Amino acid sequence: MSNTAELFRTGLDLHSSGDLGQAEQVYRKVLQSDPRHAEALHLLGTIALQAGQPEIARQRANEALAIDARQAPFHGTLAEAYRALGKLPEAVASYRAALDLNANDADTHCNLGTVLHMQGNLSEAANCYREAIRLKPEHAAAHCNLGVALQSLREFPAAVTEFREALRLDPNYLDAQIGLGHALRFQGDASEGLACLEAAAKLAPDSVAARYGLGMAYQSQGRLAAAINEFRQAIRISPRFAAAHYKLGLALREQNRDADACECFHAAIAHNPSFIEAYVDLAAVYDQHSNPDTAVAACRRALELHAGSIQAWHMLSCALGHQADVTGAIEACRRTVELAPDHASRHSTLLYTLNFQPECDAAALFAEHLDWARRHAEPLTAQAAPHANDRTPERRLRIGYVSSHFREHAVSFFSEPTIVAHDHKDFEVFCYSEDQRSDAFTDRFRAAADRWVSIGGAADAAVAEQIRLDQIDILVDLAGHLGGNRLGVFARKPAPVQVTYLGYQNTTGMSAMDYRLTDEHADPPGLTEKYYSEQLERLPRTFFCYQPPEPSPEVNDLPALETPHVTFASMNNVLKITPDVLQTWSRILAAVPSSRLRVLAYTGGRFEQDVRNVMAAAGISPDRIEILNKRPRYDYLELHHQHDIALDTFPFNGHTTTCDALWMGVPSIMLEGNSYASRFGGTALVNLGLTDLIGRTRDEYVAIAVALANNLPRLAELRGSLRARMKDSPLLDATGFTRNLEQAYRRMWRKWCESK
Repeated sequence: MSNTAELFRTGLDLHSSGDLGQAEQVYRKVLQSDPRHAEALHLLGTIALQAGQPEIARQRANEALAIDARQAPFHGTLAEAYRALGKLPEAVASYRAALDLNANDADTHCNLGTVLHMQGNLSEAANCYREAIRLKPEHAAAHCNLGVALQSLREFPAAVTEFREALRLDPNYLDAQIGLGHALRFQGDASEGLACLEAAAKLAPDSVAARYGLGMAYQSQGRLAAAINEFRQAIRISPRFAAAHYKLGLALREQNRDADACECFHAAIAHNPSFIEAYVDLAAVYDQHSNPDTAVAACRRALELHAGSIQAWHMLSCALGHQADVTGAIEACRRTVELAPDHASRHSTLLYTLNFQPECDAAALFAEHLDWARRHAEPLTAQAAPHANDRTPERRLRIGYVSSHFREHAVSFFSEPTIVAHDHKDFEVFCYSEDQRSDAFTDRFRAAADRWVSIGGAADAAVAEQIRLDQIDILVDLAGHLGGNRLGVFARKPAPVQVTYLGYQNTTGMSAMDYRLTDEHADPPGLTEKYYSEQLERLPRTFFCYQPPEPSPEVNDLPALETPHVTFASMNNVLKITPDVLQTWSRILAAVPSSRLRVLAYTGGRFEQDVRNVMAAAGISPDRIEILNKRPRYDYLELHHQHDIALDTFPFNGHTTTCDALWMGVPSIMLEGNSYASRFGGTALVNLGLTDLIGRTRDEYVAIAVALANNLPRLAELRGSLRARMKDSPLLDATGFTRNLEQAYRRMWRKWCESK
């Protein structure tokens, strides 16, 4: 037996010197001599762990425990084997068994905390790390791990303290250096956090974690070139690191390098087929580039992996919308709201999408908006403090415009002329910009404002406080429930008078929004008031002023004079092109046998097939239908050179597309209804004296289109006169329109001054 003991000690010496192969052979000889030598079995298990053979380690640890179950280290080795095998519940049980035998082992407490952390039990994990530190205050790993747990719990100051302590104990502790950098960033110390991450990368240039962390820090500061370099370095070190491929893709997207970003997202998925976020962002790229069919497929794959992914459901709703699948888009939106009932902007997306559903009547839609406000706005409004603004009725007023579209966007084509034309003697103009992107439009907005305030990324409460500090008298919302809206700011009632305008074709539903700007055609008195939470303020003649694109193509001669057919066209959002709209258009094409129809959408996909199927069912030959891909604005305007008549959508009218068509000499046929969304586009025709192009029934709509198609002299006259008519109309009178708007603001202000 003494020979066995000596042999075992030899094995221990070899093991401690790192000669695992020789140590294993010696332990096996020990077992040949004494098959029940539990410690030899246990140490064979530890060697198997060190060699990356966790299943063998599990077997050896269990064999040792079968001989002597009172040895805490045996349970610890079994726990490590289970952890390596991914069997976390079993690992937790084994660590607890080890602690039952030796409650004063700091390492075991720390290891148990690590597995609990992996299971998502952050609070319990943190307690394990704290116990390890109590037992062994100089336990650097426990301090570092506690810092990571606290960071995950968003207790950033406490996390910083733990990381600093780990580094005091071990100045070269890389994980602590990286953790400190992230914790500092998350608590708002961006510069110091970046310095820590840069130090980590310098300390370990080939550390994937250091490079990746530094890349994220650079990306958060908008230093995209530096971020891209770090992510590429991380991929160089670890080519299969899916997260680095994904983050690289996000950075490339911010540089508008979408094709390169797609390659990165595909690489992330190749290395991690369960990478849900990569599927969702891949879908976003495809959807943005007029490929919603592929985007839908990517979203559905993400949902197969995780049916509760809010981001995947939201992206699916967008992609289905671009397929003109209104019902599917609404279902996806509702699923998003179910999963994130407190997420106001996701709920806003549902409201916006419901506007496109013909079956959703005005009363039901109004109820949906009130429900949104009840959930997300009214509790905040109830807490709003009174306003201390000077109640002098005729003093210079501070007007604040809040928008995520102070750049090239449909909303800006109507908001820019007004903001530029403001009388700064009587009105001080503030622009609160949500979008951090900028272009030539942004520069013009910035130059026209008395004060420009960037609010991108700031919390609603902070923005509302800033607006109060700025003493804004009238705050104007230019988004409604569109994406990027800041209704959470308006809910806090930071200004005494609040107005919604332009961007959204319905009510906000909020009691905090006092007024909605419109006109007598879009909202005839007595027709729509009951479906608004706001008071309607009707502007004279028109609720908008249009700014034509600069440069614009010249108006050409009527195409139908040179071709053997009349060309109808729709440049509208495909969500507005419902089956009912397509069937009505097919009646027009059937009544004008040689005519053609051109639709701006995306080619080769589901939408095109749906259009062709509806037309084929009505006997319309496929060669009479052309689907056109979207394109830059100037090129899109040039498409009108081939169009004779624009066919507007219903019950959701076009607006920007209508003005663009009229500017290019193309008259638009409309069908008006009993809601703002089905009437607001008609304001343009009313102001041009073209009310005869507005139908009240589908039969009238068809008859007007057919009659105009058969009257080439009138079409030619309209072609040659529409641009001049627009220039001479209220639609392009920015100064006159803005004076009317300012008078409306003054009326609102006087009313507030008179209120108690």
